[in-house]
Amino acid sequence: MSNVGATVKRIVIKEHNVSLPVTEMFAVSGFDDAAFSVIDHGSDFVRFVAARNGLEISKKFTLWQDNLLRTKIEIVNQSSGERQEDLDILGFKLDISRMDKDMGHDRDRSLLEYSISADNKAFRKGDAYKFSEKSYKKQQGGVDWEGFRSKYFCMITIPQFKTTGYEIKPRGEKALYIYNSLENIKIGVLDKVVFDFVTFSGPQKLSLLKSHGMGFDQIMKFSNFGLLDSIAKGIYIAMHWMHKVIPNWGVCILLISVLIYGALYPLTIKGMSSMKKMQALQPKMAALREQYKTNPQKLNKEVMELYKEHKINPLGGCLPLLLQMPIFIGLYQVLWRSVDFKGAKFLWIKDLSLPDRLFTLPVEIPFIGSDFNILPILMVVIMVWQQKISAKNTVITDPAQASQQKMMMTIFPVFIGFIFYKLASGLCLYFTVFYVLSTFTQWKMSKMTKVL
Repeated sequence: MSNVGATVKRIVIKEHNVSLPVTEMFAVSGFDDAAFSVIDHGSDFVRFVAARNGLEISKKFTLWQDNLLRTKIEIVNQSSGERQEDLDILGFKLDISRMDKDMGHDRDRSLLEYSISADNKAFRKGDAYKFSEKSYKKQQGGVDWEGFRSKYFCMITIPQFKTTGYEIKPRGEKALYIYNSLENIKIGVLDKVVFDFVTFSGPQKLSLLKSHGMGFDQIMKFSNFGLLDSIAKGIYIAMHWMHKVIPNWGVCILLISVLIYGALYPLTIKGMSSMKKMQALQPKMAALREQYKTNPQKLNKEVMELYKEHKINPLGGCLPLLLQMPIFIGLYQVLWRSVDFKGAKFLWIKDLSLPDRLFTLPVEIPFIGSDFNILPILMVVIMVWQQKISAKNTVITDPAQASQQKMMMTIFPVFIGFIFYKLASGLCLYFTVFYVLSTFTQWKMSKMTKVL
């Protein structure tokens, strides 16, 4: 707390020793630089008072249940006549200057987000680590809630009074203010107006946010696309149900990997079968291309007749993959953002939210560092094996295309390994299991002799 303006200066989530970059909460225009006095306090509350220009303002902050803060602001007219005020209450200020120290790795910056809901329409701004004049926004409408969240933690405050709008004001690259607008407030002699806020600060756990029954869970969203968000929340709920039965998050990741792969198996088989049929037709396709190389229209017609004769859908290999993508994206978001994995152990992995770090190397390798992470390396080995199985069953008549495929067999797995090398081990664990299962399926398909 700070007595200057009587504001919340800093929010610390003690359980995880994390400080949110939210500060200067609940300052009132005209009193934002006033020196308040503490006139009452206890183990769970403190009350500040200050007077200026015929107005007395008091603020009482009360710790209320777990993770909740109640803020009550009273403004009393001490002058001899009725007053009409246009007030702004600072919802909060974001100070990102400590972000590099407190907010984790650069790759998590995109998850920093401030958001406001007015008239049941939410405005969300991701990549909230650098601000400019383009960030300015003024909107009319009653504010339902406003908040900030990082990868794992969030703050959401709900005004318990009617507002007329909000305003977002950037102050340099590292700071941004969010104001609630209150217009034409009439205060009679010795009358007072009261403004209440209820604020949640803590981990983004859906059950915890919902347990208070105040709509705090509205801040938690895995995607701005409704379908992806619904799929991700479904996976999130399923994993938490599993964890109640098997209280180990590593085992839950293995189980959800197998279950999702099993649910998508018919689509996977259909896609692989379609691709295998397409591969079997390559010699005939090459012959058609050679025969009609000067007549593209005739070539297209003959190719379509060939597909029709063998009952092949040219999109059959891609369509199943497209149908699977929303589930993969939803699961990725759950594994990336779930605070439950923070500090969770599995086998040699000490923290599923960090790289698996089997051991530390005596030297630091460029782009990799000094940690030896086995899961991404295992993933690369499995991907190379899968591509070799696929190559054995691929008919390529063009030498240039064959050379390109051989090069991709090496480059693509290494590229994926590089991307995943410093990602959370929970994510790597899922994708390692996924590639093991898909490689087994690929091997099984390679044993099929009758295709057409």
